[in-house]
Amino acid sequence: MKLFKHHARATRSRSNTTPAIGLLLLAIVGFALAFAGSARSATTINLGAAASFGALSFTAMTNADAAGPTVVSGDVGSPTSVGAGVTNSGFARYNGPADASGMASAQAAVTAAYLAAEAQTSTQTVGTASLGGTTLGPGVYDSGSSMLITGGALTLDGGGDPNAVFIFRAVSDLTVEVGGSVTYTNGAQPCNVFWKVQSAWLKNSGSTFVGTILALTQITLTDNITVQGRVLARNADVTFIHDTIVRPSCAAPVATTTTTTPAATTTAATTTTSATTTTSGTTTTSGTTTTSGTTTTPGTTTTRHSDNSGDAGESWRDHHDPCA
Repeated sequence: MKLFKHHARATRSRSNTTPAIGLLLLAIVGFALAFAGSARSATTINLGAAASFGALSFTAMTNADAAGPTVVSGDVGSPTSVGAGVTNSGFARYNGPADASGMASAQAAVTAAYLAAEAQTSTQTVGTASLGGTTLGPGVYDSGSSMLITGGALTLDGGGDPNAVFIFRAVSDLTVEVGGSVTYTNGAQPCNVFWKVQSAWLKNSGSTFVGTILALTQITLTDNITVQGRVLARNADVTFIHDTIVRPSCAAPVATTTTTTPAATTTAATTTTSATTTTSGTTTTSGTTTTSGTTTTPGTTTTRHSDNSGDAGESWRDHHDPCA
């Protein structure tokens, strides 16, 4: 009996330990997957002193005046010159050699941002195939050569996360052809989109491009393009033809307030109807007929009637009754 009891206790001990080990293993696996997912995610690029700029070049910044001015919502700067057709009302303007020292920290920040984008771990290789007409989630996308957008919009899907980051890297050039564009949806924000490329040539007149371009050399835009981002060139020109640059800023996450309405309680009223049926009135049928029969001799019945002929009956009986 002692051995049996000892064996029973051991069995209970193992049965209690097994679920605990299973839960621990699940927790470890979940943590590992979460860590791996976060390790693969892109992180935003700190633009430092360059964040206030909508357009910055290392050499000249020009605009084709005949097509109309280029409007930049942000600071602009060039250590050589900023063309008169590049306008940025209400923001700082660094124009020419005299202002070179004022933009030195911004140019250094562009170099640092370029290198920070280059250092991030790749999520996916996209090659040289067009990105137009596709939808991509957050991550770091690489091309060992050039990068092309044509034949429709590249849609950036934030997956409901306003902090989702998209980084595109090309060893060579970024080209956006006519009919190509970049849009965003589902929480994505232009402030978290970056293009680290050798050079950029946006040809998609009348369309939109999203993100901050960090180019090693020149950035060129054709007529009437809207950039929701920045154009920042490390070592060459920035050229516009009547374009619009909207410097982005990240919107703070919106706090969501949930209002709970108590469920309505319906009380069903029960009405009891008491029906009382009263039968009133008693019908009495009066009139009693009394028949009194006396049998004296088998087969002979004498009937006495209660009426007004009593004397005559008695007289008849007295004369005809044999027993009288």
